[in-house]
Amino acid sequence: MTPKSEADRELTVREKRILYFTIHNYIRANEPIGSRTISKAFDFDMSPATVRNICSDLEEWGYLGQPHTSAGRQPTDKGYRYYINELLKIQEIAARQRERIVREYNEKLASLDDILQKTARLMADVSGHTAVVLYPDRRHVEISRLSLMLDRPDFKDMGQLREAMGVLEEPARLGEIFRPEPGGPDEVDVKLGRELNQPELQEFGVIKAGYHVDDARQGSLGLVGPKRMPYGRLIALVGAVKDAVNSTFRRMRGVR
Repeated sequence: MTPKSEADRELTVREKRILYFTIHNYIRANEPIGSRTISKAFDFDMSPATVRNICSDLEEWGYLGQPHTSAGRQPTDKGYRYYINELLKIQEIAARQRERIVREYNEKLASLDDILQKTARLMADVSGHTAVVLYPDRRHVEISRLSLMLDRPDFKDMGQLREAMGVLEEPARLGEIFRPEPGGPDEVDVKLGRELNQPELQEFGVIKAGYHVDDARQGSLGLVGPKRMPYGRLIALVGAVKDAVNSTFRRMRGVR
C-alpha cells in the first residue's frame, strides 16, 4: 500500500476514474461500492487486483471510507470535495425546467417578498430538496419544504436529524451558513460536512449562490440536503435560478 505521506499528491488518471465511478454511483445508489462492482465496470481495462489496490490507496489517502470492514467504499468529505472541484461534470438544466424558471419570473412580481418567496418554492419544487433564500438584511430567511429531510434514506438516526432540523429552523444559524461572501464572486458554491462549521450538520451539504437586489443589497439562495446529492444537476439549477432572480431585480430597477 502506498504510504500515507503521498496522500496529497496528484491522482493518476486511473485513480481519478475509480474515485469518480465510486462517488458517482454511491450518490445514485446510496450504497457503498465494492471493488468487484468497479472491476466489472472497467472490465478488461484494469485487473481486479489493480482495482483493489487503488481502492485501498484512495482509502488510505482519505478520499474513501468503509462503514465496516466487509462493506464497499463510500466518499469522505475529502473525497466529495475532490469530486466537486476536480471531477464533476456540471449538467445542462433540463429544457422543461429552464422553461418553467423563465415562465415563473415573467409573471408580475410586485415586491421583494414576492420574488424571494417564489424563489424558495420554485427551487424546492424543481430540485426535490429543501430550499433556502437569505434576504439582504441577513435576518429574514425563507425556507421551503424542510419536511423533505424526513424522507431522505441518508438520515437513519432520527435524534440527529431532529437536531439538524432545529439548526435549519434558526434564522440566525441558517443566515450564517448562507451568508454571501462580501464582495465575492456570484458563482455557485458548495459547502459540506465540517466546512459548514455546524456540529449538527456534519452529514449535510449546501449549494448556494449570491444574488443582487441592487448595487448595495445582496442576499443568497440555494439548497440544503444530505451530502449525497446529485451535484452536477443541482449546481446547474441553483445557477439558473440565481441568474433569473438577478435579471428580475434588474428589470424592476429599469436596467437591461
